[in-house]
Amino acid sequence: MSQARGANAQVIIQEETTFKTDPGSPDAQSIPFFSCGLQQRRDQEQSQTLTGDRNPSKALRGNTDVGGALEVELQAYTGLLFKAALGDVATTGADPYIHTFSIGDTLPSLMIEKGFGDIDQYFKYNGCKVNSLSLSITASGFQNCSFDFVGAKETTATSSFDSTPTDLGKQSFDGFAIATIEEGGVAIGNVISIDSLTISNDLDTDQYSIGGAGQRDELPEGLVSVTGTLTARFEDLTLYNKAVNDTESSLKIIYTLGTGVGSAGNEQIEFLIPELTFAPQSPAISGPKGIMVELPFIAYYGDGSEGSTLQITLKNTQASI
Repeated sequence: MSQARGANAQVIIQEETTFKTDPGSPDAQSIPFFSCGLQQRRDQEQSQTLTGDRNPSKALRGNTDVGGALEVELQAYTGLLFKAALGDVATTGADPYIHTFSIGDTLPSLMIEKGFGDIDQYFKYNGCKVNSLSLSITASGFQNCSFDFVGAKETTATSSFDSTPTDLGKQSFDGFAIATIEEGGVAIGNVISIDSLTISNDLDTDQYSIGGAGQRDELPEGLVSVTGTLTARFEDLTLYNKAVNDTESSLKIIYTLGTGVGSAGNEQIEFLIPELTFAPQSPAISGPKGIMVELPFIAYYGDGSEGSTLQITLKNTQASI
């Protein structure tokens, strides 16, 4: 009997119209990925009943937990994942298109399927919402994105929900594609990395009802938090003083392929945090080499014209997300 191989595995996604319910007709996208930890788990509860000797009774079933991380490269044709992480998207233009993602009042839920086509086994997860998104912004190499999902139920089958998913292609951004980093509206050239830029949706994962077969009935969203740590070469006190004085700042990171207008091979993505403050963390001396300053930050919404703690703008050839 053949063993399933990760190299032959496939992940497809599609937005649900109704939470925890299959879309009316298959129209899924295939997602290039490098790991998918989405799975179903169910605890067993050990019985404490006394039966006259030391042997235990049969364990009982606990609630079902569906969740795990989908890890992908930052690329130009995974817009549905960004919509799932933030909630709202507005599309303008006409080939190329501009998709502007912002924090919405609610999050869409996705149907996600792991497919093992070499042995005809498929695991479908309904009611999947993004609990958090973490992005590592580095000077070189692929930029890794981790979408941590929480879901409602798992169904197995011997055929895919969508046997002909749409392949939007793969155009990845690497560190060399970072055209601009702006801090406080001014281009800055001494940033080494922005570690763990994280968007958390604080989903309420305890929505289990009596008679619900151990499945989540809802996944309400909580307050959004956007955090990260900026690491820069220690050249002066400019950034550190902003942190000490609790001065409002902003961050904008723009990745550009080619001309960045959005046509094929010229895609662009921009991450804008309009309002944030840094936490002071004085530079440490860890050895004889160059000194860095690491400044954690927390974003917020006060009076920014964007109306969103985080705004992502994607330019590509995709007509709709």
